[in-house]
Amino acid sequence: MVTVRPLVFSSDARPMTGAKDQFLRAAPVSGGVGEFLMRKMGWRSGEGLGKHREGTVEPIMIDFKTDRKGLVAEGEKTQRSGSLVVMKDLLGKHPVSALMEMCNKKKWAPPEFVMVHDSGPDHRKNFLFKVVIDGSEYQPQTASPNKKHAKAMAATVALQAMGEVSGDNVYSGPVFTAATTTA
Repeated sequence: MVTVRPLVFSSDARPMTGAKDQFLRAAPVSGGVGEFLMRKMGWRSGEGLGKHREGTVEPIMIDFKTDRKGLVAEGEKTQRSGSLVVMKDLLGKHPVSALMEMCNKKKWAPPEFVMVHDSGPDHRKNFLFKVVIDGSEYQPQTASPNKKHAKAMAATVALQAMGEVSGDNVYSGPVFTAATTTA
């Protein structure tokens, strides 16, 4: 038979200010399986751990994360697109998304991406897309190593032509070098 006991709060209960405070004010744990096993191996309360009892006596203080912001370090990029760089002057948006939003805002039909050509061997194809927006076609000068990047380049060219993005710091694609072996 299981006995259920109600929670009892003391009369001087204070509102909690955070999880960190709860652990700092908590009384040390005594008893339990951990202490039983430690005592069985020769440890006594107040002694350090280790062969010569030189270890730390105080428990390790840990810093608790109490905000809900995630674990991204300061200065670390929060958005990556594989090995491709996401354009900064689009306010962190992918060029295709920015182009779709612009067409939606101007009440145009969604952009239509059309593959112009794909060339190269199967293991190293290059793709070239053009985008058709409101009857106008926009096509980049160079092909890209994958379809996703080719569409992004077409969208970037269209955004540049419409004056939405500056053409100064545009990522033109990855640079490939031939693999060489030394004999």
